[in-house]
Amino acid sequence: MKEIIDLKDKLIHRHANLSFDLSDWNEVVEKSSDVSVYYVKSLVDYYAAYYNGVNLSFIIYDDKKPTAVFPIFMFKEDNNFSFTVNGDGLIGPLFVNNSPKRLRKRVEMQIADIIFFLTEHFNTKKLKFFESSNTLSSWYLLWLKKANKDYLSYQLAINLEKTLEEIRLSFRKSYKPLVNKALREWDVDVCSKRDMHVFEEFKLLHKEVSGRQTRNDLSWDIQKKQIQNGEALLITVRNNQSLIGGGFFNYSKDEAMYSVGAYNRDLFDKPIGHAVQMKAIEKLKELGCKKYNIGEKTTNLSGRELSEKEKSITHFKEGFAGYIYSQPHIQVCFDE
Repeated sequence: MKEIIDLKDKLIHRHANLSFDLSDWNEVVEKSSDVSVYYVKSLVDYYAAYYNGVNLSFIIYDDKKPTAVFPIFMFKEDNNFSFTVNGDGLIGPLFVNNSPKRLRKRVEMQIADIIFFLTEHFNTKKLKFFESSNTLSSWYLLWLKKANKDYLSYQLAINLEKTLEEIRLSFRKSYKPLVNKALREWDVDVCSKRDMHVFEEFKLLHKEVSGRQTRNDLSWDIQKKQIQNGEALLITVRNNQSLIGGGFFNYSKDEAMYSVGAYNRDLFDKPIGHAVQMKAIEKLKELGCKKYNIGEKTTNLSGRELSEKEKSITHFKEGFAGYIYSQPHIQVCFDE
């Protein structure tokens, strides 16, 4: 930990307008538009805990005013240090609205300098980046010049700005009666901030379904706090008061994503997940989210053979997706 403190001190010495005190983080988020869920500070905390890493996120100031935030954490993988926002790559900084183009360019170059400093200090061999916006940002293009590899992933999503009727019309035809049946036969609820015992039930169900606890308690504790702080939803499904399934969803003011689900294995052929997705869509619309990312569409282009479970999960999610979009990724190597 002392090494991290010393490292932060060196970076602050190099960049006087940088701060690792994240007290003003939400001020930047509130003054920004099209905020990806990856800019929710607690989500970076979650991923850092999940990967047993260290959150290095920071704020950039201009004229003593918080101007941009940059989410990033570091973790060790195969004896190498990696820097990422979600275990999959880095995204660009989030600026407050109406930030001048010249300022953005200067700040992006400054953050690139910080990343170079970190990768050199920890002898990092490569970095990955992905684009979170609909168009290629100047940040992504900056790193594209240095990239040695690019590829696409395919993301399943729903436009929450459409009406519920329009959204339901885009469901797979066989899903509509299943959704109606599930909502009619079971108790489907949104976990209240006051009822954290429900979250503990969900955690136990996840352990039971997985056969073991798949991640550390800290990551679960962060998710519990996300519900309490209005940064996440837990949708539960009960049969005669017994919890038979649930889904956890993270969200920002503009975007949401499906994070984790747990469903009773004895009822795998029942539409429990259908009820969870429908209720989540309704609630996320109510919260004002514009876009819901259901998850990645897995393909054989990954170069590995997909398991039957992966194929089944993708098939299930595709049944709800209103559209599929391609997300660009690049890789930058430092030892070539």
